[in-house]
Amino acid sequence: LIVALGRIAAHNLLKTQTSLGGLRGRVHRYGPQGIPVVVTYHPAYLLRSPGEKRKVWEDLCHARRVVAQADDDAAH
Repeated sequence: LIVALGRIAAHNLLKTQTSLGGLRGRVHRYGPQGIPVVVTYHPAYLLRSPGEKRKVWEDLCHARRVVAQADDDAAH
């Protein structure tokens, strides 16, 4: 799993210009192996906008669920 922190990381990894808000909340794929990517805001943004911390927490919980699902799939 890759967690892309911020617009620049997300745009470079995913080769898109979609807004960060448009990229959040779903699993994207990177490279020929299809590595899962979850997008969230950069930590510096949170320093300027502390009210957005909940969104990042939701994104990190989503990333944790993606990892848990991959572990479950690998076990079966």
